[in-house]
Amino acid sequence: MSSSTGSLTAARPAERAGHEALADGGVEVSIILPCLNEARTVGACVAQARAWLEATGTTGEVIVVDNGSTDGSVALAEAAGATVLREPKRGKGHAIAAGMAAARGRIIVMADSDGTYDLAHLDPLVAPIREGYDMVTGNRLAGEMEPGSMPWLHRHVGNPLFSGLIGLITRQRFGDCLSGLRAFRREAWERMAPQAVGFELESEICLRAGRQRLRLAEVPVPYAARQAQSKLRALTHGWEIAKFIVLDSADIIFFAPAVFALVLGLVSLAVGTLATGGVEVGSSRWQPVFAGGILIPGATALMTLGMAAKWLAWRRGISGPGRVVRAITGRWPAFETMLFGGIGVLMGGLVLDGFLLYRWSTDHPPPLPLGLGAVAQAMVVTGLNLMVAALLLGVLRMSSTKAGGQDETDR
Repeated sequence: MSSSTGSLTAARPAERAGHEALADGGVEVSIILPCLNEARTVGACVAQARAWLEATGTTGEVIVVDNGSTDGSVALAEAAGATVLREPKRGKGHAIAAGMAAARGRIIVMADSDGTYDLAHLDPLVAPIREGYDMVTGNRLAGEMEPGSMPWLHRHVGNPLFSGLIGLITRQRFGDCLSGLRAFRREAWERMAPQAVGFELESEICLRAGRQRLRLAEVPVPYAARQAQSKLRALTHGWEIAKFIVLDSADIIFFAPAVFALVLGLVSLAVGTLATGGVEVGSSRWQPVFAGGILIPGATALMTLGMAAKWLAWRRGISGPGRVVRAITGRWPAFETMLFGGIGVLMGGLVLDGFLLYRWSTDHPPPLPLGLGAVAQAMVVTGLNLMVAALLLGVLRMSSTKAGGQDETDR
């Protein structure tokens, strides 16, 4: 081992009564199984989970959240002994949120109802929670994997890539961030407060858990081949996961490289301006001013992308406001500061360009012509970038205010 709430559906009185009944009494473990047309396997999954509860003497419940099945899954789940809820809003995130709203356990086990996970042996997953861990993930890549259970591309490229990226962002190690089998304390779920509604839910849970510095563990779990066709579409859902990570983590993906590029660009400009002959590199000479003229405008472009990404992630409910949005919507006039700052930098670059042109036209070559020329061009492009960023910010704020009627960051 290494180290929200949603609407329930239902307008029918019988269903509401069932939901209210779940709100009473003490339960240690709640096993939540989202379900969409899993008639082949949902009954067996429920039976496995109930068998584990009985065999271990654990006080628990099995909740199947149906997400619009049309193949008889509901009747099969009920016949196997599960409490069945109906969530009309499509998406795994909605189903899990509905199950969480109804669950009574202090320990939550989240699994799929497609028969790929062994729910009859949940001790390795639950035991660490009882010992004090906040979340335990079933690592399929470290367990026994049935032939055909996971495509080669998912196993050796997609999953390791996303796990590594999330680990880099959160500075925690994840071996299988896309696993659908995990256990966590109820308090941990409330701290994570995930918002995703689709297949990006597992990625968001890992991002939130890592950022909240929860006590995490992973245990190897076996993984079986699906008996029915998988609902996962590699390109479509892979893109959704990647897009979510980028939007949610724009402060790391965009701002960190932007700051690095800005510092490196300023240093390059300074060195290139003072070292008029360039810097000797082996048998050739390198002119750092050209690097500075590229890096500084590039840094402002990255910052603009990061700002827009964080804003969109917040407005769409993907993530909280964070420092970037709070800075933009704070007391200081962000739009005016960026706009007039950009105009000032642009005008400074144009004045410097004019000075250089005047000196050359009067046969009085300016001092440090190559370096000053690079500085002027960097200022012109950076000023334009800042003005574009200000205008983009103004459009985003206006559109979000019209759509929501207000512009707040503390929701």
